[in-house]
Amino acid sequence: MREILNRITTDFSLLDRKAIFALLYTASGLTGIFYLKNQEALAIYLQGTSFENAGDFIAHSPNNNLPALAWWVAVVSIFYFVLPALVIKFYYREDLAAYGLNLRIEHGFAKLFFACIGIMLPLVYLMSLTPSFASKYPFLKIYDGAPYVGTTLLIWELIYFLQFFGLEFFFRGFLVHSLKPALGIYSVFVMTVPYCMIHFGKPPAETIAAIGAGVFLGWLSYRNGNIWLGLLLHCTVAFSMDVLALYNKGLLF
Repeated sequence: MREILNRITTDFSLLDRKAIFALLYTASGLTGIFYLKNQEALAIYLQGTSFENAGDFIAHSPNNNLPALAWWVAVVSIFYFVLPALVIKFYYREDLAAYGLNLRIEHGFAKLFFACIGIMLPLVYLMSLTPSFASKYPFLKIYDGAPYVGTTLLIWELIYFLQFFGLEFFFRGFLVHSLKPALGIYSVFVMTVPYCMIHFGKPPAETIAAIGAGVFLGWLSYRNGNIWLGLLLHCTVAFSMDVLALYNKGLLF
């Protein structure tokens, strides 16, 4: 038994602590998101407390599901951005700029952005014609007959973009650059695995596309040290998906 413990101690002492922490945090953070984002579970948990009405409003808002979506964005923002940022500042004792928030914009940024959009938007349009796409998007659902184009949709898009900031920071910033010293360019491919898996349940084409997007955007962050192109692409494509979904359902005008 002592020999086994000695072997475990020896093996673990050789590991890069930053890489191990980032990988274990990824497993626990994504687990936390999966369970805590459940609005129905939240409402049940808060029953009988002074927050019961808030839980019921989040899970069963009569007008639209914006409160439920806001709860989801709040949960993912904590696990994707707030906690990793605290780790970087107080555990790693490093600057957030070294983890994807470098404000330097690489040469040819605009040209690369429009080239990516030129490739992505036709694919998004083709996806918007499929039943799986129509059933999934937009995430915002309005129940009281109010028009979709209005303040509720604007609020939703803004908090949706906030979610993408957290997502890009976590995967292309925190995870890639935590693994980079130990794994080098392999950090991009390790990051792509959980990034693809969070798309399970979405239309198959979107999940498959997440593999290529994960590698490409991960490499950009690995090479240039920032997440801004990925964030801008994500927001542009997501907004286009919502607009096309509403248009195809006759709800845009």
